Amino acid sequence: MNASFDYSRWSDAELARAKTTATEFLVQNQKEISRVFVRQKVLLEDLIGNLQRDLSLEDRLDCFARIAEIADGLRECANGFFELGAQPLVARAVENGLA
Repeated sequence: MNASFDYSRWSDAELARAKTTATEFLVQNQKEISRVFVRQKVLLEDLIGNLQRDLSLEDRLDCFARIAEIADGLRECANGFFELGAQPLVARAVENGLA
């Protein structure tokens, strides 16, 4: 969770609004979010397919580098969406002494 968010002084109403806003954003953008992950998946499948071919060492290393870049991008996207949705929930749990 991003340490710059200090929910300790947020009211229940503010936490509820944060949760609602995060939920609405994720629901309203679910198709585009899904498309982003699908595009990345297709690129990964293509690169993995290329690894099954006879490649030079340079081409194989390029495939690995591109796979790593896509994997890093996937992780960053997934973590960002997770934090967006989870921060208000975690803040509420901490506020209520559940964490």
